[in-house]
Amino acid sequence: MAESRRYEMEDKIVALQEQIIAYGRSSSSSSATLYASSATQIENESLREQVSHLQKKVSTLEDLIEDARVSADKEESAVMDKIKRYKEKEDLLKKQVSETEEEMQRLLKSESSARGRTDEIEEALRESTVALENARAEIESLRTEVAVRPLFPCCAKSWL
Repeated sequence: MAESRRYEMEDKIVALQEQIIAYGRSSSSSSATLYASSATQIENESLREQVSHLQKKVSTLEDLIEDARVSADKEESAVMDKIKRYKEKEDLLKKQVSETEEEMQRLLKSESSARGRTDEIEEALRESTVALENARAEIESLRTEVAVRPLFPCCAKSWL
C-alpha cells in the first residue's frame, strides 16, 4: 500500500509536471503573443516615425526640385534673352559689314575713276606743255624774225 501510494504520488507528480509544462507553454505562448503584440506595436510606431520622417524628406526634396526647376527656368529665360541680343548684335554687325563692303566698292570705283581722270589730266597737261613749248618756240622764232626784218618792209626805204 505504501508502494501503491508512492506510485500514485509519482503519477500525480508527473501529471502536475505535465500540467506545469502545459501551463508554461500556454502562458508562454500567451506571453509570447503579448510580447509579439507589444513588439508589433513598437515596430509599427517605429515604422510610422520612419514614414513620417521619409515623407518630410520627400516633401523637402520636392521643394528643392521645384526651386531648382524655377531657377533653371529663370536661367533658361536669361540665356534665351542673351542669345536673342547676341543674334541682334550679330545681324547689326553683318549689316554694317555689308554696308562697309559696299562703301569700299564705291570708294574703289571712285578711286579708279579719279585715277583715270588724273591720268587724262596729266596727259592733257603734257600735251598742253608740249603745245606751250611749241608756241614759245614759234614766238621766239617770230621775235627773231621780227628783230632781223624791218617792221614795214615796203616802207622801210621811205622812212630812211
